[in-house]
Amino acid sequence: MPQLPPLDFKNLKSGLITESALSETNFPIDAVTESINFHFDKIGVATLRPGTTLLGNALSGDILGLYEFRDSGSGTNNQIIAVNGSIVYYLSGTTWTSKRTGLTAGSKARFTTFLDFVWMVNGTEATAIWNGDPLSGFVTSGNADSAPTGKYIENFRSRVWIAGNSTYPDRIFFSELPSSVTTPVVTWDTNVATGDWIDISPSDGDNITGLFRTSEALLVFKRNHTYRVFGTDNVDPDPKFNIGTYSQESVVEAKTGVYFHHPTGFYRYSNGTIKEISQPIIDIVSAISLSNYEKITGWLDTDGNHIYWSIGDVTYRGVTYSNMVARYTISSEVWTHYQYPTQFLVSSPYNDGTSLFSLVGDENGSILKVNIGNDDNGSEIFYSLIHKWLMMDELLSTEKDLNKVLFSHNKATGSKVQFQIENDLINDWSKTLGQLENKDTGFDNSVTLSKIRFRISGVSKGEPIEYNGFEVVKQKNKLESY
Repeated sequence: MPQLPPLDFKNLKSGLITESALSETNFPIDAVTESINFHFDKIGVATLRPGTTLLGNALSGDILGLYEFRDSGSGTNNQIIAVNGSIVYYLSGTTWTSKRTGLTAGSKARFTTFLDFVWMVNGTEATAIWNGDPLSGFVTSGNADSAPTGKYIENFRSRVWIAGNSTYPDRIFFSELPSSVTTPVVTWDTNVATGDWIDISPSDGDNITGLFRTSEALLVFKRNHTYRVFGTDNVDPDPKFNIGTYSQESVVEAKTGVYFHHPTGFYRYSNGTIKEISQPIIDIVSAISLSNYEKITGWLDTDGNHIYWSIGDVTYRGVTYSNMVARYTISSEVWTHYQYPTQFLVSSPYNDGTSLFSLVGDENGSILKVNIGNDDNGSEIFYSLIHKWLMMDELLSTEKDLNKVLFSHNKATGSKVQFQIENDLINDWSKTLGQLENKDTGFDNSVTLSKIRFRISGVSKGEPIEYNGFEVVKQKNKLESY
């Protein structure tokens, strides 16, 4: 049996590509088919993600709104705001303190900042504003007097825009321009015949699902269409794009455009065009359940280079991933996927005066700092990485004897190393080489195969591990199959 040369597979720079995205024979050698709780920010290396840390005290049930209000004056009234049950809270020290009560339970709350007030809508209660002063509270007077009720709110072109009114679900109302006084105020005209509003393709079988401003236009989303509003009298008469979103919370602004989820994938809007970015994870996209479309929430990392989408439980190729988060790196266009103990429903940036954080609110009443700590609010982090199928000599027609493999890692001691060969069942990982030890670990096991793939898995509550890949040290070409 002729000796084959050693092979080096210590390069993971392409990150996650799911199996339906490419044929097996064209799959990049530096990509993996599973990367649960690993990221690839250090190019070529899989690194265990950081954890999550609780902010303030835990509440109970779904967090239905999360927003950072920044006071442009002295900054003394900066606040982080959360909605839980029928109450609006703000963080006072380390405790979530009630600020507005009597809300309709189960209604998502959304916010914008304008004229140094935080504005709040939830589709049911009257639009309300708060200046962030702990000694004052939300009011429906002043700038909010006569404002319409709605689900969505944004400020654009020096006006406040509100959509999602239960009576007029396709109507966008807009305020007057601020008055020219020392303390500017806005007024509203919601007259059904002559008021300040725009109907977006009314009664077309779909309703407005989101508003998001860009430098050029206010994007108005429906589930399967996107319109652009350029001003109070300049609107796309028909949808600019036949792609929209089910979830306002899935819309994320980043340095290269506005990103959002649609049932067919994740998309980027930039300079008047929309482009799909999610073909490498098509298995995940196709497996997101309809029941989660409206729950998807996205956020931008504090580094400005990574976008996350919480997409709920996902099952594909016979495996269920709980509370999955899909993560996209803008600069390298690399994907990975995470799992967390709970599903995230809302998100917000947060500046505590010393550091910047990304926050998420989950289904169990917790507001969490993301990528802080080495565990998930006390829970271990499970990890799993599966390499692509390898034929060693690049030929399916030959069988090989694999005699020695070395796995390169740092702090991954105790991780399981499993493998599959051709004709194994899709999720049969009963074949085991052993566990990783120390920094790098070699295994002497004789395996006869045409092709093989490896899986590395374990749990961690310590420093993030790094996994570099493996080397095939000894192998022989055994025989010709044909």
